[in-house]
Amino acid sequence: MPLDSDVPNADALLDVKFYEYDRDPYKGVTFIRIITPGGKDVYDQPAREHHKMRFQRQWLHFQSSLPGAEVIGTPLLVWNQERPEQLTDGQLQELTILRFQSVEQVAMASDAQIMRVGMGGAGLRERARMYLSSRNSAAAGAEMQKQKSEIEELKAMVANLTQMQAAAPLQAARPKGKRGGWNKGKKKVPVNVHNDNAPTGAAGS
Repeated sequence: MPLDSDVPNADALLDVKFYEYDRDPYKGVTFIRIITPGGKDVYDQPAREHHKMRFQRQWLHFQSSLPGAEVIGTPLLVWNQERPEQLTDGQLQELTILRFQSVEQVAMASDAQIMRVGMGGAGLRERARMYLSSRNSAAAGAEMQKQKSEIEELKAMVANLTQMQAAAPLQAARPKGKRGGWNKGKKKVPVNVHNDNAPTGAAGS
């Protein structure tokens, strides 16, 4: 069945669901079911990687609904603790009953999914998006501040090394001496030489 369309954001018009097949020979295999509203064709086949990439919101929802699955994204409890005025305890319990586990799931929920929350579902979805935007901005700001601090530390290290090099005394150049023997530079001492053949007395007449 053709899934592409000239209609902008055509995927948003599709009814997409990931589920775990429960009958042989595909028992335990993840399937995807795609239905075009108003159409008769149904695409129902094992899920591939390109399906998970294309329908990320539905895939995220399916993963979080698996028994024992870890929460992917920001847990709702964190949102409730940080911004109780945006997500009250009652809303937290209601979303948990509806198997929402993360703020990302609420922010990316379709109109059909958010309608299950009740009259305030659309506003809750918008607050979830605002919360994530604010959280991402804060994280980006913290990362920039960290990088700035690291740069300042490097500058301080460079300045310190420069000052140490400037303050160090220059070593005096040693004068180059002339080549000489082992006794070069020693004072010469006169040596008396005794001649045994020299006469010791006056000459005879």
